[in-house]
Amino acid sequence: MARTPTRTPARTPALGSGRARGPALLRRLPGQARIALVAGIAALVLFGAGAWWLFQHVRAYADVTSDNRAYELSAQLAAQSAAGSEIVGDPLRGWPLIQIDRKGRTVAAAGGTQYLTGLKALLPPPPAPPPRRATGGPQWGKVHLGAVDEREHDRFHRPDGTLKPPPAGNTTAEQKALLAHRQAHDLAHRTLTVFATAVHTPASACRLPTEADGSCRSTLYVLVPSADAELAAEPLRTPLMAGVPLAALLVAALAWTAARRSLRPVEAIRREVAEITDTSLDRRVPVPDARDPVRRLALTTNTTLDRLETAVEARHRFVADASHELRSPVAALRYELETALAHPDTVDAHETLRHALTATRRLHALTEDLLLLARPDRPAARSLVDLAGLAAELVHEYRHHGHPVSLRSGPDPAPVRGDGAQLHRLLRNLLDNAVRHARTAVVLDVTTDGRAHTVTVHNDGTPLAPDEYELVFERFTRLDEARTRDAGGSGLGLAIARDIAERHGGTLTAASDHPHPGTTFTLVLPGSA
Repeated sequence: MARTPTRTPARTPALGSGRARGPALLRRLPGQARIALVAGIAALVLFGAGAWWLFQHVRAYADVTSDNRAYELSAQLAAQSAAGSEIVGDPLRGWPLIQIDRKGRTVAAAGGTQYLTGLKALLPPPPAPPPRRATGGPQWGKVHLGAVDEREHDRFHRPDGTLKPPPAGNTTAEQKALLAHRQAHDLAHRTLTVFATAVHTPASACRLPTEADGSCRSTLYVLVPSADAELAAEPLRTPLMAGVPLAALLVAALAWTAARRSLRPVEAIRREVAEITDTSLDRRVPVPDARDPVRRLALTTNTTLDRLETAVEARHRFVADASHELRSPVAALRYELETALAHPDTVDAHETLRHALTATRRLHALTEDLLLLARPDRPAARSLVDLAGLAAELVHEYRHHGHPVSLRSGPDPAPVRGDGAQLHRLLRNLLDNAVRHARTAVVLDVTTDGRAHTVTVHNDGTPLAPDEYELVFERFTRLDEARTRDAGGSGLGLAIARDIAERHGGTLTAASDHPHPGTTFTLVLPGSA
């Protein structure tokens, strides 16, 4: 039996995918294209709204003008009819009108009203006649006209059904009828404003009496063609429809040009940054003269390049200094081991191992210091540490080892927020440095002002020169070259101490009181909040 193939249902796109596709496509456009597109759309909306308002304003003004003219025409023609004169309509505009007496007879008609079917039933009811005047005031209303009376179709239409062309003149009755029929086609099935005026013609001037005394009472209807307002606004249609898109395109082109000129400095910055490598970090991007965000971008980029160049240079120096410092203990260790292997009978094994262990310890300490300095500057731990207690413990330890360290009276306690192990190392490094350079005494002091705690470590050794106050905190700096490397330290202790102080939001400085002997290191840390 043949197997009926199954139809895989069509996959329905996710809801909102169509809406999201538009913004995604817009984001892929170049920046100046997006600016030009947004500016063009905004200009199109604004100019379009302005053009629509202008067109509607002109139409509304034309409507008001037409209504005023119809009001005046109604009063004028009603006065003529009350005087017994024949109504010929508006000689300038040929507006449609019709006059109907109280018996429903058509007294006068013009403008095609005589060829509209059922017009009398569609017109508003006649207004109340004036009690003592010949005419009343015109009252306005709305009327929806019907179809054209086509009982004389062959008289006004061609064999193909189209209307006969308008006459060159309208002097004959036939020409007038043809023009009125064409006007009826323009009025058919439209809603127009109509002004109704009550007319009282005395018996002496009345031809078709409607009253017992021989006078005539009728209603004059003047219709306001809607085409008048359209014709008044029509000259604006083409210029506005053509001008609005052209103006929007012009705005988009100007926005494109302005955006492209504004982004030229950005492109220059991009090209310069793209050409900068690790061997050309001294290059800088051009800074435009204009005081705008592009200038700030260029200045920020150059500042970042300055920091990057400084960091790379510091890293290169650090690697070179580290390699130089590691070379000595490695060379000493290699020498001891090679000598022991080459002359096993003449070398004291115990002494060789002791020297090798000393070199290994120095190598281990140096490696630990390098690892500490190479770590990123992450914030320290936020535990509560008592500086006064920590200082007292270290002074007791150094005295136990025979070092001349004393502690002045300080606050008890002096709490700070930070990493206890790192702060312990900071103070130990300061004391180690002071003990190495002191002649007779090292004094440690802890003071506070309520908001910050200050720790000073003073040694009475050779004072530092003013140009050495910052130099001592650089890595691998040894000012006393006469000292041996083992006695002089690795040159990283003070650099590590300042690094720890800065990680805890504090400062570490050095100063000497010339000509008095000695150097004082001052540590300031914020108190615990």
